[in-house]
Amino acid sequence: MARMIRAVMRRALLCIALLVSAGARAAPTGSFKAEYDGYSHGLVSLKLSAALTLTPTGYGGRLAFHTAGLVGFMVHVESDSQVSGHFDGDRPVPDKFSATGVLHGTDRTVGMHWKDGNPVIDAIAPPPELERTPVPPELRTHTIDALSAMAAMVRQASQGGHCDGEATIFDGRRLSHMAAHAVGREVPPPSPKSHYDQTALRCDFEGQELAGFLKNEPEAEQRRTRHGSAWLAPLVPSAPLVPERVMFEHKVLGQVTLYLTSVTGSP
Repeated sequence: MARMIRAVMRRALLCIALLVSAGARAAPTGSFKAEYDGYSHGLVSLKLSAALTLTPTGYGGRLAFHTAGLVGFMVHVESDSQVSGHFDGDRPVPDKFSATGVLHGTDRTVGMHWKDGNPVIDAIAPPPELERTPVPPELRTHTIDALSAMAAMVRQASQGGHCDGEATIFDGRRLSHMAAHAVGREVPPPSPKSHYDQTALRCDFEGQELAGFLKNEPEAEQRRTRHGSAWLAPLVPSAPLVPERVMFEHKVLGQVTLYLTSVTGSP
């Protein structure tokens, strides 16, 4: 169960990282913090927080979650990731990335820095080879973390006003590819769980794991492309668009939905 919840959250974090500001038309600087409740099968299962700061030359970001509700009662899972970096033209260059968390009662940590645009693992526990197949070094070349992908999309979309993009993401244990495209403007499906239901830019996305597969699960199932949608609205004046709803599929939980519960920010 704990591994399943962590997989759900990994996909949610990648979705938010790719889509968090798609379609924004504000200045490419500023900050925001957004809070979400996550539901599956009609029950709350997690709490998630996303924060980002953009400057003219750099960025900083944080993503955190923990299980909640009945799922949280059954198993405790938590994660907290942070990054700082700079821009080389339009390209994000992470400087430092760190992640801490708890899974199966065991503390998990990752620390990385980037050299010549490539990730270097400084510390990781437990060792990924205990549970996963290795990610070949050549596949890690010029990859970025999920929070740097978020920063890049925010900055690019602030100038272009679209959500079409892709990113290859390495988190120290696995390699994933995400791609998104704009569908159009609409109101998210009505729900009593929603605190926000403004007309929004809908972005559909798909993700696929490429390497770093769990050894005790069929690789074909882990490679399967999974789909979802996000609705992004102008919820903070003079700030980037914020996802007010994110929906995606999971092999065990089925459809998972993130509902925005609060957001603050500044230009």
